[in-house]
Amino acid sequence: MSVRKEVFRVVGMYCSTCKSIVEKQLKGEQGIKKTDIDFMTDSVVVEYDSELINKEEIREKLENSGYKFVRVTT
Repeated sequence: MSVRKEVFRVVGMYCSTCKSIVEKQLKGEQGIKKTDIDFMTDSVVVEYDSELINKEEIREKLENSGYKFVRVTT
């Protein structure tokens, strides 16, 4: 297992409902260990097993839900 941490800047997430949508997209996704979503700071922190899922797959999944994510830091 190779756990990594990515911080994404979120475009278009403005309220707790938006946060819930993002949580739903990530919850139960194979390889995602932990998330910290904060619509006030426009950030989504994702800890994941890079052997099961990668940052591009996470980004694609979330963009498909209507939000745009830009990787900020590792």
